[in-house]
Amino acid sequence: MECPFCGRLMQAGRIDTAKPVNIEWYPEDKESYLEKAENSITVKNTYKFERPVAYLCFHCHKLVMDVPERANFRFTQD
Repeated sequence: MECPFCGRLMQAGRIDTAKPVNIEWYPEDKESYLEKAENSITVKNTYKFERPVAYLCFHCHKLVMDVPERANFRFTQD
């Protein structure tokens, strides 16, 4: 994959953890646990043994990946 930031070739890899935990993304303006839970995206689900594909650019230090279809989109962006 070509890096959308610098145009160089990116290295394919997988998102994984050494411990059985979910990896979540949430908007940084959400502070409470409930706000985070309602607006999060589970990047890696421990119970489904997922290892999502992500692409790393060694030049500009960016990581790019697809958002899972099961994302909890209760927020919108205009």
